[in-house]
Amino acid sequence: MRRPAERTGDMTQARRILVVDDSPEVLDVTRTVLNSDGYDVVAVPSGEEALERLGDEAFDLVLLDINMPGMDGWETLRLIRADDELYDLPVVLFSVKGEVQDKVMGLQEGAVEYITKPFIVDDLLNRVRAVVEGAPGCDPRVPAVDR
Repeated sequence: MRRPAERTGDMTQARRILVVDDSPEVLDVTRTVLNSDGYDVVAVPSGEEALERLGDEAFDLVLLDINMPGMDGWETLRLIRADDELYDLPVVLFSVKGEVQDKVMGLQEGAVEYITKPFIVDDLLNRVRAVVEGAPGCDPRVPAVDR
């Protein structure tokens, strides 16, 4: 697998986000929202395809749904965290599951943020910016639960 996207000082290069969700509607809306904020977005419908893309391309962030057929978001997250080259890649869980225990489990499994769907556009953009752009107090390698 390839390492997370590395910056060479060229801040004009768009940050790359991999969005993983089995819903075509969610993929389309999320891609549109993130593209409108200047991100380069690749959208895939499964955990398997996400891992293939991560093996071929560099990304700055993975926005990952939990409930998907086949390889779900939990397994996908575990495989990303088990890969030495992708260990530091920020993963934000993106799910309709909004219970506190789901959020805590997500952060304990290695996600750096947890966003519930349906999302509020400004909330999604602010959280993505905080992780991708390295907002003060936000280390993408440290889950929010440990900060």
